[in-house]
Amino acid sequence: MRIFVACFALITLCLTVSSQPKTDWFNEPFESGISAGAEVDEALRLIGDQKLEEVIVAVIDDGVDIHHSDLHGKIWVNEDEIPDNGLDDDQNGYIDDIHGWNFLGNPNGENIKYETLEITRLLRSYSKKFRDLPLDSINKNELNEYALYLQYKATFEEELKSVQSQFAEYAQLANLYQGAVAYYYDKTGEKGIVSEQLMKWRPETIDGQQIKSFLILAEKEGLQESIKEGADYFQAQLDYNFNLDFDPRSIVNESDFPSGYGNNIVYAESPDHGTHVAGIIAAKRSNGEGIDGIAPNAKIMTLRAIPSGDERDKDVAYAIRYAVDNGARIINMSFGKPFSPQLNLVNEAIQYAIKNNVLLVHAAGNDSADNDKVKNYPDGTLGKKRSAKAFLTIAASSYSSTASFLPEFSNFGENSVDFAAPGVEIRSLKPENGVKSQSGTSMAAPVVSGVAALVLGLEPDLKAQKVKKLLLATANEFEFSTQMSEDSEIARIRYPACISAERAIRFICK
Repeated sequence: MRIFVACFALITLCLTVSSQPKTDWFNEPFESGISAGAEVDEALRLIGDQKLEEVIVAVIDDGVDIHHSDLHGKIWVNEDEIPDNGLDDDQNGYIDDIHGWNFLGNPNGENIKYETLEITRLLRSYSKKFRDLPLDSINKNELNEYALYLQYKATFEEELKSVQSQFAEYAQLANLYQGAVAYYYDKTGEKGIVSEQLMKWRPETIDGQQIKSFLILAEKEGLQESIKEGADYFQAQLDYNFNLDFDPRSIVNESDFPSGYGNNIVYAESPDHGTHVAGIIAAKRSNGEGIDGIAPNAKIMTLRAIPSGDERDKDVAYAIRYAVDNGARIINMSFGKPFSPQLNLVNEAIQYAIKNNVLLVHAAGNDSADNDKVKNYPDGTLGKKRSAKAFLTIAASSYSSTASFLPEFSNFGENSVDFAAPGVEIRSLKPENGVKSQSGTSMAAPVVSGVAALVLGLEPDLKAQKVKKLLLATANEFEFSTQMSEDSEIARIRYPACISAERAIRFICK
């Protein structure tokens, strides 16, 4: 117990991550110095009884639980396809694509859940050639490739070491929690933790009082569930993401595109992330369950292309093109990675989307990094200084419009990141009719996609690049400070900062 008491203050600090309520607070107002909601409720009040045209929002993610009760009637249906007849009725190249497509599977119903990271794939590829070769045996014309191999190897080893260190910290916290629970059971005779019983416990020792306080906080913050999620996360990292011998790609027949590439099981393999994203955009409002999503007029097109690991560039490129060709006006992309070996395929697909008047919304990333200096692909700048004319890159904002406006995890970038949106402790949907809170720029991007769907619902003829300009022009401005490390200078960044649905709709309704 001495270890527990010594670590108690640190654990308490780690658990108390925020003071904002765990609700769908992105709907709430923006009040300078107080709150930083996206003002969705006020926007819908302004819209009132005006008709909103249907807007298809493609969600490229790990899939969506299309059967979630709070998404009933909100999932896109391909009306030109006859369900389950084994034919490509609309001749778009995809058989029975009723609600979208799963690019991580095959026609036999097999699906990929876990993948390696791109750095793992790159190192594996170069290792085949250079792993056992001494430097003096490398040909001059291979030196550049060898240098890349050394770079990838160093990056891989550094990242793996970081994960192993985080795993050790997680294991310590998990052991402390389990020790606290065991102590509580031993002293009370309880066999489970019920909040009411825990509050009634009157420990007689300082250790017991510390443990009670810790368990109360742990229950409040959902530590038990977080520990389980942490175990799954680190297991996946070590068993799959950083495993040089793991390669699940053989089940995807890339040579037989599109009919043999993927399947229509868009809800495969527990799509937690995509369901959460879809809920923010389109969950039914005021139905007494789940949450209130942003856009009553949005229909979610599900494109499963993001595994538990790094996505493949080819899958992302095909998913973007599918969205464009099948009527999406907005594409939400809550994913990213630092390496993109087939970036040309993705950039060509992005340019195809922009040319066809589709708005792309991308999460900035969760590495506390400056995207002007460190890329998070797909990169909306397409190699230029600022993001493309119909591409938005979104940072996360916290509940408070104060100095803590930009959460520590969020990437930023004065040139490459367009503005921020609510992304901390966002309550949305999870599979099997559940709800949960998550944080990340992955949550901020769909807030923007939802607001864009409202704008296009009122003004369906508005061009994608005009939607971007409108959202930039009507966002609530906010200046904040960020410091990358103790040794770095504090950078002051002014974004058009926090997206405002109310301002955007008020502008249209002038």
